[in-house]
Amino acid sequence: MATLHSKIEQEMECPREIVIWNYFDHEHVVGTHYKSYKKIRVYDEKDNWCFAERHFNISYIPFMVVSKNFSHLTSPHTMKSIHIGKLATLVQEYTFRDLPGEKCLVTLESRMEVPWPLGLLQPFFYEMTRKWFYATWDEDVPMRLRRLKVWKLGFKNFEGIGFINDKTPKPAGLPAERPYPIELPVPKSTSVCREGYERPFGESVEVGYGMPPLP
Repeated sequence: MATLHSKIEQEMECPREIVIWNYFDHEHVVGTHYKSYKKIRVYDEKDNWCFAERHFNISYIPFMVVSKNFSHLTSPHTMKSIHIGKLATLVQEYTFRDLPGEKCLVTLESRMEVPWPLGLLQPFFYEMTRKWFYATWDEDVPMRLRRLKVWKLGFKNFEGIGFINDKTPKPAGLPAERPYPIELPVPKSTSVCREGYERPFGESVEVGYGMPPLP
């Protein structure tokens, strides 16, 4: 057998905890990444892992791909995801390293074992994994940055920001720092954990963004 491999590193201007939240926020997949994903279903999840099924299109493959995915937060700084399809299994290992100034460095290593003649596909595998990573990364960045900003303003899931809801001035005593906790599973608002959650639309511009500036 041959092993196809790629390694990608990218800085993110938010704490690693928000990046981890993003990766375990399965409902956003068919919204933010609506051009690629059609449906997602979470079969089960606990405080550091999730088992799900995803239906998606990927570059260079002319048909819909269906894969079973097991994602495991192996530590506060590492995550392992196994994607099992009909033809192959993709293993991905993430490392999240804290950087100064509420930033982090995300490292992703992807591996796929194939029959040795298919080892010639290494350049193709490298380009495909990089293209997929940066396409979804660019779509996720605005959501991560907005999450950080609203969190600093006191945001709570399914409640919003208190002083904005109450239409009162921004409190002067908001803490300068509010560490973001890793709390899994991420709360859900759809049927993603039952029959699954399908892409709600086929066309959009800047999904979920274009909203007015926050205080």
